[in-house]
Amino acid sequence: MTRLVHFVGSLPAPLTTDDSDVLEWFVQRSRGHRLTGVPRDLDPNWVVEYLREREKHGDVFEVVRSGDFADYADMRVYGIRRGATLEPRHVAMDRVDRIGAAVTAFRALRDRHPELAETRMQVSQPNPLDLAMFVFGGAAVADGLPLGRALRHLRTVTPALRNLPVFVDAALAEMAQLQADHSELITWQVESPIAQLALVKAARLGAQAPVGRLVARQLADFLARAHDIGAQTILHLCYGDYRHKELLAPRSLAPAVNLLNAVARHLRARAVPLPPAHIPCAYGAHPAPVDPAFYRPLRRLDPDWRIIAGVVSPAGAQDSIQSLALFEADAGRAAYGVATACGLGRCTVEEAERAAAATVATAQGAPWATA
Repeated sequence: MTRLVHFVGSLPAPLTTDDSDVLEWFVQRSRGHRLTGVPRDLDPNWVVEYLREREKHGDVFEVVRSGDFADYADMRVYGIRRGATLEPRHVAMDRVDRIGAAVTAFRALRDRHPELAETRMQVSQPNPLDLAMFVFGGAAVADGLPLGRALRHLRTVTPALRNLPVFVDAALAEMAQLQADHSELITWQVESPIAQLALVKAARLGAQAPVGRLVARQLADFLARAHDIGAQTILHLCYGDYRHKELLAPRSLAPAVNLLNAVARHLRARAVPLPPAHIPCAYGAHPAPVDPAFYRPLRRLDPDWRIIAGVVSPAGAQDSIQSLALFEADAGRAAYGVATACGLGRCTVEEAERAAAATVATAQGAPWATA
C-alpha cells in the first residue's frame, strides 16, 4: 500500500501570501507524492482571528475576560449581553467569498498540474464544539483547568453547550453554501482539539466513559450532518499547538482510540461511512515517542478507520520512520497517510520546509510488513 502525504494545513505567516502561492507551496513540497488534499488555511493560528473578530458583534458579545492571545492562558473569553439573542450570523466564520476565491486559484492549479485531477482542496473546519468552548470558556480550557472541574464550572461550560446548536447551524450553513458551488473540489478537515483534551483529561480523572460518550456523540453528529449535505471530510484530532506549545501531553494513544471507536459506533448507527482520521502522536515541540507502549492501544482501534499517522517531526525522518513502524505494527495495517501532528503555521519557514521534506521521506521510507 502506498501511503499518502497529508499536510495538516496551515503555513507560517510569511508564507501565507496569496492563494496560488500557498497551494503551489504544498504541491511542490509533495515531490510528486500523492496527497490527501491541497490545504488552504486562512489563519496560521487556527481560530485566533475568529475569536478576535467576535468583538465586531458587540451588540451581542461582551468580553468577560480580557486577553491578547499571547499564550493559552491569555485567551479572551466572551459572554452574551443581557437581553441579546445569539444567532448563527454572530458566530459564522464568514468565509464563503474567501474560500470561493481560493477555489478559483485551485482550479487554475489543477489546470497546471494534471496529476491533481482527482485531488481536492482541503479546507479547515473547526468542530463547532471547539468554537463554542473557546468563545465562552477559552481561559478555562487553555490554562489547564482539569476537565472534571471545567464540566462543573457552569459559567464556563453552560453557555458553550447551551449555544452549541447555533454554532453547528452556522458551520453547516457555510459548508452547504460552498458545497452547492464547489462540491467536487473541497475536502473539509474537521478539527477538534477539545475532543482529544476531553478524553485525556477524563482518563486521568476516572470519568472517561461519560465524557467520552458525550464528546463522541457530538463529533459523530457533526460528521454525519456534514455527510448529509454531501461534504467529504477528514477528521483531525489535535493536542493544540499555539505558539508551538501543546494543550496537553498524551501518555499514550488510548484516548484517541477510545474516541474513534465511539465515533465509529455512532456513525455506523446512522449508516455514515468513516472518514480518514488523523491521529497525532507528536505534540507541540516534542517529536513522536519511540516507546512501543505509547502505540499499544492502537491494537484496539476499529479496523475500518483509514488512519493518518501524525508521527513526523520537523527535525527529520529517521525517528519519524521508527515511530511510524511502531504505529503501523500496533494498528495492524499500513497507514492511509503520514503527517506531522499539526499544521505548520507555528513553525518558522525553515522548520516548515524541513517538516514537509520529512513527511514525504517518512511516507516513502518505512516498509509495511504484515508479519
